[in-house]
Amino acid sequence: MRSSSNPFPYARYNDDVWNSHSPDALGEYFAPDARVHSMTPGNVAGAGLDYLKGRAQSLFNAFPDVKFVIEAVVQQGDRLAARVTLEGTHQGEFAGIPATGKRMKVYDFAMYRIVGGKITDVWSLVDMQALRDQVGASGSAGRSGAFR
Repeated sequence: MRSSSNPFPYARYNDDVWNSHSPDALGEYFAPDARVHSMTPGNVAGAGLDYLKGRAQSLFNAFPDVKFVIEAVVQQGDRLAARVTLEGTHQGEFAGIPATGKRMKVYDFAMYRIVGGKITDVWSLVDMQALRDQVGASGSAGRSGAFR
């Protein structure tokens, strides 16, 4: 990997899309055919701007006050890694969990591939068990942070 002379504007992306709750801004930062990889190696969960916008909008609908705080960013060549804290109030259905009105605060660890100044691939890992535990979803095992 060669180092990039023009680092990806991650803080601006975070503010323009996530903290402004603006899914349409994703087009400025993502390639039209960008892929979101699943946690199963080799599988793609979805691709394209419509898919990305839909995922973002479902998060904003469920957590209308969600804020993203960048904790750490490292960029080398065409890869960028970030650790971000998400915090918000669960006011709408999310991942099959009905609104509870409770607060959540979880980490998102993400790796991005950037080509021509646009994100082409993203691998994101959010501690969904911690989120379920915090919002009081029924069936929570109370094992947040445990290796599964």
